[in-house]
Amino acid sequence: MIVINDEELYLHDFSDIWFTNCDARYRALKGARSTGKTYNFIGMEAYFKLFSDPRRNILMVRQNDKDNAQSNYTILKNVARKLGISHLFKFTVSPHKITYKRTGQVILFGGMNDVENITGTSVETGYWTDIYFEEASQLKSYEEFRVVDGSIRVPNYENDLKVQITFLFNAWDVGHWLYDVFFKGRLEDDVPTLEQEHYQFYSDPDFNIGYGDGLALHISSYKCNPFLSEGQIKGALRMKEKAYDIYLVENLGCWGNVSDRTYSHWDDSLIVPEYHAYSMDFQAISVGIDFGMSNGEGRIKYSEENAKRLGSANTMQLIGITDDWGTIESIDEYFDSNEGRSEAERKSSVIIQREMISKLKEWVLRYQIQGTVVCYVDCADSGGFIDGLVMEAKRQDAYNLRFMPSTKIPILTRVYFENQLMALGAFRISKSCSNLTREIKNARKAKDGRVREDYDDHAINAFEYAWIPLRKRLSRWKVFKDPFKSENDII
Repeated sequence: MIVINDEELYLHDFSDIWFTNCDARYRALKGARSTGKTYNFIGMEAYFKLFSDPRRNILMVRQNDKDNAQSNYTILKNVARKLGISHLFKFTVSPHKITYKRTGQVILFGGMNDVENITGTSVETGYWTDIYFEEASQLKSYEEFRVVDGSIRVPNYENDLKVQITFLFNAWDVGHWLYDVFFKGRLEDDVPTLEQEHYQFYSDPDFNIGYGDGLALHISSYKCNPFLSEGQIKGALRMKEKAYDIYLVENLGCWGNVSDRTYSHWDDSLIVPEYHAYSMDFQAISVGIDFGMSNGEGRIKYSEENAKRLGSANTMQLIGITDDWGTIESIDEYFDSNEGRSEAERKSSVIIQREMISKLKEWVLRYQIQGTVVCYVDCADSGGFIDGLVMEAKRQDAYNLRFMPSTKIPILTRVYFENQLMALGAFRISKSCSNLTREIKNARKAKDGRVREDYDDHAINAFEYAWIPLRKRLSRWKVFKDPFKSENDII
């Protein structure tokens, strides 16, 4: 018999919702960064559940199945090693699977991008009894979740065996269905309690949405983790002083995205004088190019108006990263719009490409840029726009220009990171970039809840195309908690 003193292993502030004290079908743990909820529940509780009953089997689910290999599977392997129980399990990677050797119970890993695979998988020993949705704020569809929810059940004669579905997430967006379905009107954010008591807890044993009884909710602040370093604590207090709304989300676990402004931390003090050659002192320089055809994440916007909007706004942003890799600065821009022009007045792609190459050559001379200038172009490249730029650069003898497709990461990730940079004064825009400034000031949350409207955002997209490929070298990105983190970014 395996005996592990779980009282010593899980943190006290989570004891009310630990599975031995809570048999609710639905548990939702919303929290700040570094609370310990993932380690304790994904990492340790899963093993305790297997040991507690030989009929239990567990599914670890994220929105994207590939992300499990870098997150849940690795966490579970590390926890097994720490607990000294690795020898009790067989760990396989094709597919990712953890098998308890003595009983044949398993922990499997899946993604909501393949719901049929999740619902169609069977086990040899016992039943599917537990699902953990890690990074549940990424779950896109309540309807798809309900399909999975309805597929997890045990026979009536096993009525002593409780099914449990657990969500763990950071509350980036109050518009997410998790708020409406579980939290709204039941457990709302209480800042004084989170500051002093460290957590909030709610339980309703009679809650039922069709498949089983019970709801337990938990909100955890960073103060739940007694192992935080002095640097982490100072960082939280600095964020509280500089950007209180970000502090509420990242450090207290409150819901975010409550304002209709996309860039709540924009301030005109972030506008700096125009740059000159003698003031250019950057670790890296790059250019982002947007030609107004995609939704900002590399997908073409198909509509009846699209033909009219082709080239409606064509823009380039020249950016620099400071020597400490800490601050992003927009140096200059090219911006041209066909909006309001007659059919005869609209510029063709050839003319736009000619102007862009001329502008790039002008920037190289004006700012005395040395070496190759890398230009990252809207990856929804329709009609060979990059090819046209390459050909035009050759015609103008601009051999120090290199053109590459932009990197795709979610707009939510970009906005959240940029808001943090703004709050900390690490995001600056030259007076030369009036269109970028205008778009940032005017950016609003979309009616469907998306963090930024897909409208009048071409300069912003170009700016992002320029810094995103450099992000892993940015000092603040290294400590940034990405709400939609994926190690499988598509280039």
